[in-house]
Amino acid sequence: MKYEGKTVYSSGEIADLLGFDDYHRVSNYLKKIGAKNVTKKGNTRYYSEKTKETVITYFKALEHKGSGESKKDQLIEELRTQLRTAQKESVDKLAEQKKEYDSKLADQKNSYERIISAKDDDISNLKDTVTNLRKQQDIANDQIKELTTVTKQAQSLNLADKSPEQIKMLKGNAETSTERSSSEKSTDSRRQSIESEKPRQSWWQRHFGKR
Repeated sequence: MKYEGKTVYSSGEIADLLGFDDYHRVSNYLKKIGAKNVTKKGNTRYYSEKTKETVITYFKALEHKGSGESKKDQLIEELRTQLRTAQKESVDKLAEQKKEYDSKLADQKNSYERIISAKDDDISNLKDTVTNLRKQQDIANDQIKELTTVTKQAQSLNLADKSPEQIKMLKGNAETSTERSSSEKSTDSRRQSIESEKPRQSWWQRHFGKR
């Protein structure tokens, strides 16, 4: 089967490659050398390509005649060395992947923090703007109140500068002006009425009448 783009093998599949009817010979050897599986599906463990080659090399070597016990031990030690190397490479690979993941995670975290910081700055700026507008409005209201007070004071001082006689005279002039206007209107009305009551003279009377 495939795992992370690579082919992995179960003990049964390795046994098939060796032509063994009993896969337990392979699984027992894997346990003996402490081989670690790269993944697991159900109860079946799967091993890497290197582990598979190590197992095949071992069992192929046993098939040669005349191989002594010392040679067998030497082969086992060599296979263990290969396995340790493979395990170290796997650990190094996992460590590199973790390093890349941590780096991406840190970049993403910094990006989120910058976005949050920018939003906090925008909110702070809006609050400052609202505060400044309120201050300006308060200043404008105070100026309007001061202007209203000054205007009232100026009007009071203007009246205070005039004597009671001047104030009375101003009122009298206003009343006299009103009465005169009414009297002139009445006189004009009477004059128009008298002129309308005079008998009109004919053309002959106007030119040859008594003078």
